[in-house]
Amino acid sequence: MKKEVKTNAMRALDNLNIPYEHIDYGFEGDFKSTIDLTEETHQDISFVYKTLATISNTKDIFIFVIPGAENIDFKKASKCVGVKSLEMLPLKDLKSKIGYERGATTSLAMRKEYEVVIDESAKDHEFIKVSAGKVGHSIKIKADDLAKANGGKFFDVIQNND
Repeated sequence: MKKEVKTNAMRALDNLNIPYEHIDYGFEGDFKSTIDLTEETHQDISFVYKTLATISNTKDIFIFVIPGAENIDFKKASKCVGVKSLEMLPLKDLKSKIGYERGATTSLAMRKEYEVVIDESAKDHEFIKVSAGKVGHSIKIKADDLAKANGGKFFDVIQNND
């Protein structure tokens, strides 16, 4: 019998008595993009959100949770956190600064507390799916519950395709 996985992100939600559903995709190992993951597991990508770690011109780190098929608008994102500019945190720094590897990054139970912004589109869904902090594992959760757990705030931070 396969051992039940319990990640730090799930423990954090348990400690806060926040309900969630753990989803085990049955694979381990290499990074899969959000789009690849949803195609392989036959999911509706509109419910799947990815977590991006960014660094500002002031060297502060900010975490953004955005729809899996979308791109972050760095101008909007910079404005909502009050910095001049943002860029992606280099992959080499992801594990040491955030505590997670590529493909497993989550806004829950990070190495330190960073400001979290959740794209406001998450509120349009009954639930969203985010990484559980381990490759091949996700958490199905209400957007408001995720914000309660990570101190997140909601803003429009995705690129418009106009």
